Amino acid sequence: MDMPNEAQRRIFQDKVAWLTTITDRGVPAPNPVWFVPDGDDLVVFSTPHARKVRNIEQRPTVTLHFNSDPDGGDVVVITGEAAIARGQRPSALGAYLDKYETSITGPLGMTVDEIDRTYNTEIRIRPTRVRLTDTSA
Repeated sequence: MDMPNEAQRRIFQDKVAWLTTITDRGVPAPNPVWFVPDGDDLVVFSTPHARKVRNIEQRPTVTLHFNSDPDGGDVVVITGEAAIARGQRPSALGAYLDKYETSITGPLGMTVDEIDRTYNTEIRIRPTRVRLTDTSA
């Protein structure tokens, strides 16, 4: 899909977004995640037994949304279909290390090898719809 400029800006500038999956009881379950673009897809890595992974395996439609500005503007919500791939290394995706290596080895206090072992489940989101702040008013 053609990604609007406002969404592209947030994808490249923001370090954290909210991935919302749906639980077995039909309840939205938002979680903050690190993410990177990969072609037309957005990629998140997770631990293999995280609830969000199970939710996606059962119900693959997800949203990835970004924090608004302090006044509730600059809204970007991306809806998409997610797929799970186990046994994937975040470090194999160069954009992931470009974006997060200093956070991994700095504030998080982990090594890249530890991230690869711990967060080895790829969540690949294929965007199907983008909702932006209504600027027509």
